[in-house]
Amino acid sequence: MKSQFTVEKHPWLIKYFASRNPVHLLVMILPLVWYLVSISNFGSSTILSTSIFVSLGVLWWTFLEYAIHRWGYHSKYPFKWMHDFFGSFHLYHHIDMSDRRVYNAGFFMVYLIAPVVLFPMWLMTQSLSMTAQFGLGTIGTYYFYEWVHFLLHYKVFDGGYLGWIQQYHFFHHEKRPDKNFGNSNALWDILLGTYDEGYKKYSMSLKAQATMITAKDERIDIEHA
Repeated sequence: MKSQFTVEKHPWLIKYFASRNPVHLLVMILPLVWYLVSISNFGSSTILSTSIFVSLGVLWWTFLEYAIHRWGYHSKYPFKWMHDFFGSFHLYHHIDMSDRRVYNAGFFMVYLIAPVVLFPMWLMTQSLSMTAQFGLGTIGTYYFYEWVHFLLHYKVFDGGYLGWIQQYHFFHHEKRPDKNFGNSNALWDILLGTYDEGYKKYSMSLKAQATMITAKDERIDIEHA
């Protein structure tokens, strides 16, 4: 049966909520970065204070990456409209990993979520400059995550960090969608009990390899994979 996810019924949404690559995404988020820099007031902050708030932003994104993936995209919602709305793009990505249009988030996804992501720090500090420094750490780590996710679907890596996280990520895709939610790290999977070390013995299928951007012209036969 053909799935009825929102992204399939309304493909025009991809233009506003997704990006084809991280460079395209960077152009869209630069105004947000510029705004955060303009209100960060680095000149009046100590190196220690700035380091603390930027580092907290880094840590905050590693948790959000996990939380959005696990509870935002893979939750069982009581109503179908909630399931479609919150999980549409990600679930579509699980169905069709070859569609590179949804590898990265888009304009509306970033600008709708950013205020929600930064609000807790502003609530605790009542300081725009501290919140901005925290936000720069968050958005910097977020952009790193977007690059990682894009590269994981770009080509097959044999080793190193990208080889490890690619195996971790595709194990989630192909074997355990209920485990290994971290896309750039395993920290919160380990801390919150969703870490599955089965990925260490997993080998990416030919079908998954054929979805890579660099494999598009290789005509890998996956009919019987």
